[in-house]
Amino acid sequence: MDEIRDRESPYPQMLPSASHFANSMTALGLQPDDILVVYDALEVGLYSSPRVAWACRYFGHRDVHVLNNFPRYVKKGFPIATGPLCTLPPAPQGYPVKNPDPREVISYDELRDLLLSDRSSAFQIIDSRIPGRFSGAEPEINASLRSGHMPSALNVPLASILDEDKVILSAEELKERFQAAGVDGELPVVLTCNSGVTAAALDLALQLSGYGMKRRLYDGSWMEWTRRAQDEGLVVSSDDK
Repeated sequence: MDEIRDRESPYPQMLPSASHFANSMTALGLQPDDILVVYDALEVGLYSSPRVAWACRYFGHRDVHVLNNFPRYVKKGFPIATGPLCTLPPAPQGYPVKNPDPREVISYDELRDLLLSDRSSAFQIIDSRIPGRFSGAEPEINASLRSGHMPSALNVPLASILDEDKVILSAEELKERFQAAGVDGELPVVLTCNSGVTAAALDLALQLSGYGMKRRLYDGSWMEWTRRAQDEGLVVSSDDK
C-alpha cells in the first residue's frame, strides 16, 4: 500500500491510477487470471488485507480472497515457509489497464454535497475508527487531525467485527454488530475510517453478512475530511450530536 498508491496525494494510501496499478502488477509478476490470497503478517492478524483485496477487485482482478486469518492458519498446522522472500519474475505480458467503476468510491466533494443536500437521509455513513476517535473522547492526534465524526455517521469499529484472535466473526455475529449500530439494510452506505484502509474491512463484513445495499468507499476518509471540511462547518466535534 505504500508503493501502489497515488504518490502525488497529500493523503496516505489513496488509490493509484489504473495504469500505475497495472504496471505494479506486471512488476510483481501477476496476471488477471491468477488466484490471489491476501493476508496480514502473523503479529497483525487482520488489518490491511481487506483493503489490498478490495483495491485489486476495484481495478478488475476478480479472483481475490482474504485469508481469515494467518495466525489461525498457522495454529491449525498448515504449511508455512521461512527464509528470504521469494518473488516472481515480471510477467511476460503486461497486466491490462482497466478503468474502474467510479461508483464504487465517493469523493470528498460528492460526499460534502450529499450531506448538504436534502438527500442526506437517503444514505448512511459507517465509520470503522475506534470509539474514542469517533466520539471525540480521545484527544486530537495532531493540530490538523481532530477527533470527531462526519454528520449522522454510525460507528462500527474494526475491533467489533473481529474476535479476540482477530478473526472475522461469523455472518450472524456480523449482522448483529451492524444492527446494534443502527445500520439500515435498505439504504446505500458510504464506508470511511481514518485513511481508507479499515473501511474496506467493513465492505467485506457487510458482504459476508448478506447485506445487498450499494456500498461506496470514501478513499480520503477522515484524514481528508477533517482538513478540507473545517472551513465549511462540516467537521463534527465531540460536542456535536
